[in-house]
Amino acid sequence: MNMFDLKCESSSGEEEEETEGGEPSLAAQISRCANVSSADLDELEHNRNESSTVKQTIWAVNCFKAWLREKQLTIDFKTAEKSELNPVLREFYGSIRTSKGELYGISSYVGLRAGLNRFINDPPLNRAWNLMQDAEFRSANNVFKGVVKQMRRSGRDITAHYPPISLEDQHMLKHSTALDPGNPKGLLNKVWYDIQLHFGLRGKEGNRHLQPNAFVLNRDQNGFKYFTMTLNEDMKNLQEREGKKKRKAMYEEPGNPLCPVASLEKYLSKIPADAKALYLQPKRTYFTSDEIWYTAVPLGVNYLSQMLPKICKEAGTRTIYTNHSLRLTSIQRMNETREIMAVCLHSVPVEISTQWQQESVPYSPSSELDSSSAKQESPVSSHSWVKQEPEPEVIQQENMNSEAATDAEQDKSLSSAVATEPPMEGLPSSVVLTITKLQCLLESKQERIDALERQVQDLQEDRKFLRSQIENLTGARLVSVPEVPKASTSVFSEPRSRKRRRKCSSSSSANNESFTDESSSTSSSEESSSVRKKRRHKKKGKRGCVSQRD
Repeated sequence: MNMFDLKCESSSGEEEEETEGGEPSLAAQISRCANVSSADLDELEHNRNESSTVKQTIWAVNCFKAWLREKQLTIDFKTAEKSELNPVLREFYGSIRTSKGELYGISSYVGLRAGLNRFINDPPLNRAWNLMQDAEFRSANNVFKGVVKQMRRSGRDITAHYPPISLEDQHMLKHSTALDPGNPKGLLNKVWYDIQLHFGLRGKEGNRHLQPNAFVLNRDQNGFKYFTMTLNEDMKNLQEREGKKKRKAMYEEPGNPLCPVASLEKYLSKIPADAKALYLQPKRTYFTSDEIWYTAVPLGVNYLSQMLPKICKEAGTRTIYTNHSLRLTSIQRMNETREIMAVCLHSVPVEISTQWQQESVPYSPSSELDSSSAKQESPVSSHSWVKQEPEPEVIQQENMNSEAATDAEQDKSLSSAVATEPPMEGLPSSVVLTITKLQCLLESKQERIDALERQVQDLQEDRKFLRSQIENLTGARLVSVPEVPKASTSVFSEPRSRKRRRKCSSSSSANNESFTDESSSTSSSEESSSVRKKRRHKKKGKRGCVSQRD
């Protein structure tokens, strides 16, 4: 008797023992085989991939078919062999471009090959090929690798990530009319913004599938309200799957008119009771006193995908953000909260002054952003958290004395504040988290202020040095100022005097020439007159001689 027979006999004996009582046992009544139809099996097989994966596969196949039409090629995937498909893929990998005629990014390019591989292996083809590893497609894969290297050389492997929302824009969004809970549209926008910020939902499909019963209202041990999400969203990476159980809740903020819990409660009370979606279209005409503000028509996927850009345009932020930026802001906020709790609650004793205890409720969200007001309101600042930076080399003695006096005053105020601080045991966790976050924000801003003050001191020293240099240069110039004008006048007067001298000399020479001419003319006239007289005398003498001879 083999082992199989022993197992069968033991199982049959157990069944006989179970049915000895005359009545069938509970195990015999329950069937271990469920009735599943072929349609159900096909649906399960079809749903094994994510919707985004299915869309990527369809996109890759459409790109390949469009390329075949442009190249005037035809290929039958059902009957084609690997040797026939390899040269086609080789040319496709090397010549495919975007609609703008540019190279694809590496992620899109890899998605093309992966989509074609899924299309060939999925029903109804079921070719059981591997376009990435089969030896018959080696030459096509070599071309694929060469194109990838070309993309990396051209810088297309650098992914442009979406930026998170800045603190200034967050403050502007929270206090804008776009998130006003007093009207249906503003309340809808605010509920969507708060849910995205606290839970960090992924994608427009996740927002479209939300239902009113996806959130449950709870109370903590101190009686404070908070919402948790019951819908398990599909996680795409390991970090999100590991942190799935640590999903943060959305706590109330007592006394804050923009409390996210109060806004969600108001929104749930204003939607129809039989609503099948969370985000609904507002009514075109409404009154503030109406019990229902929204219709039963859910918002579309495309409208939800453009929620944050519309809110940013209406609020007038400096940057028009996308929904993914809000998700990054949510992740950054959760990480900062974990770091704050890990550092402040475990390694550094949290200190609260009486002023913090008085101003902890009501809570103002603007205190997270206005660091200057927080610095003025909170006299407590832990200098152990501030990084010590080297001070500038050149510091005046007066500044050092004033800094020492201010440090002593701060130490005294710190010691008095620590001595009068009450314990934090009776405060709720949300208030403790807010206080620790504000303290850390205060210390970071204080560190920045100290660095800026040092830079200001350096600039003042540079300014004094430059002023001294300018004074030295101007002093040296003033000493030589009385000589400079004389030199300049003499320089400019020399050619003028020369010109005058030349004019004088020319005029004197002209006068001399005229005088010489006159003298020469007079002398010539005198000579001519004397000559004439002599001639006359000679003529007279000749005439007398002739008369005597006669």
